[in-house]
Formats: sequence, structure tokens, C-alpha cells
Amino acid sequence: MPIQALRSVAERFDDILRHVNPKRLIAELAKSDKGFHFKYFKGYRPDQIGRGRIRQIAQKEVFTDPGHELFANLVIIHWNEAHAQMYRDIVTHVRAINEDVEAVERILPERAHPIIDDMLTRHKREDFYLCVRLNGVRFDEDIIQARLVRGEAAPAAEAAAS
Repeated sequence: MPIQALRSVAERFDDILRHVNPKRLIAELAKSDKGFHFKYFKGYRPDQIGRGRIRQIAQKEVFTDPGHELFANLVIIHWNEAHAQMYRDIVTHVRAINEDVEAVERILPERAHPIIDDMLTRHKREDFYLCVRLNGVRFDEDIIQARLVRGEAAPAAEAAAS
């Protein structure tokens, strides 16, 4: 799933990459996947590796098959930590639907629009779009496109119901 999440926002990957700490990412990979670490970072000083090198690795390990789940997941974790308040806010909303957020298979439109309205009052639309994609928030695709990509308002019937 992390690979598909990053692929779904490939055009915004530089925005995601801005929040990755390369030195910390390298240390995490060194501990968790020594083969991957040696393949890409052996012989480099960690303080000399920047986001450009991470972008090159992502081209090979995220945007081509089969992909490297751990690397993709770490990139998403770094982004989520940089946007910790937004992440906590959306988790709070989804927990109101079901305490086990992973069990939520779909957020119905009548619940989705109020959540989106609340989140957009506190966070930038572009950042919330990335949050939804990277974390697999289960809004209907047409709602994501209308509200978060095109920036449309909630439909009048649903806005009046809330």
C-alpha cells in the first residue's frame, strides 16, 4: 500500500520529499534493511546525501515495479511526522466512525463532507489531499477529486444536512 499511495501522488513527490530528513532516513534503512542500505548508501557520508539522491532512489524503488515497501513507508512516516497535527486530526475524525480506523472500509459522503469541511478550516487543501492519499483515508474517489483536487464546495443538500 505505501508504494501505491506514493504513486498516486507522483506529481507531488517533491512536496513530500521536502519533509524527509535524509540523514535520519538513511539511519532507519541501515537498521532495518542492510541490503538496501549498502546498495544505495555504501561509501557515502550520510551528511552528504540530500533529497536529490533520495529522489533518484525513489524513481527506482517506488515508481517502478516491484517497489520497496519499507522505503516507501518510511517516506510516508516522515511526511506524517512533519504534519503531525493534521494526521492526529484525521485519525480523530475516523475514530469517531470506528475506533479501529483500519476497519473503516468506506467513509460515506454524508460523513465525508463534514470531515473535509472541518479539516479544510485548519489545514491547506493541498496538504490535506496528500494526507488522504498517503494514509489511505477511505473517502469516495469522486469526493476526493471534487473537494480536494478541484477545490469544490460540499454539495448543497449535504451541507444543509450537517
